[in-house]
Amino acid sequence: MFIIHGAYHFWPKRVAFRDDYCLTCESPRRSIAIRTFDVGHIWIPILPVGYWKHWKCTACGSDPHVNPKARRSFIWAGLLCLIAISVILWEAPFDPDLGSTGWILRVAAPAATIWLLTYLLRSPKEPSLRERLAAIPPASDAVCPFCSTPLICGSGPRWSCPACSAVRY
Repeated sequence: MFIIHGAYHFWPKRVAFRDDYCLTCESPRRSIAIRTFDVGHIWIPILPVGYWKHWKCTACGSDPHVNPKARRSFIWAGLLCLIAISVILWEAPFDPDLGSTGWILRVAAPAATIWLLTYLLRSPKEPSLRERLAAIPPASDAVCPFCSTPLICGSGPRWSCPACSAVRY
């Protein structure tokens, strides 16, 4: 049975903007916060969750802090699985019914293991998101990018737009 589930995002409104680092684009970008009323659904809206802010990159449209790459720990786990598969294939007695397929698997598994190990050892460790964000200065716009109204100084470092209530982070 095919079940459609997820969340509906009703009444989107742009409420904030900031200079950010997008992990999908791998460069500094502008991000905007969109406030929506979220409702969980299974075919029909069932569970109102409330108002939530979702940050989006203006260039690619994805969440700027979600990394699209596989984590190094998952790649190391894959290496361990390949090592286990290689050992199992070479320890098991050879079945002549498999023919060339058995030998291809026996050779391909260790070759993939060696390739993945060299990839892990040679690829440099990337800087963390925190280090990348520290290199980006905060937004310094004096005009709201949504409605072109001059921003006013609020309490603390926050500036806001009097027309659309957007906040500069």
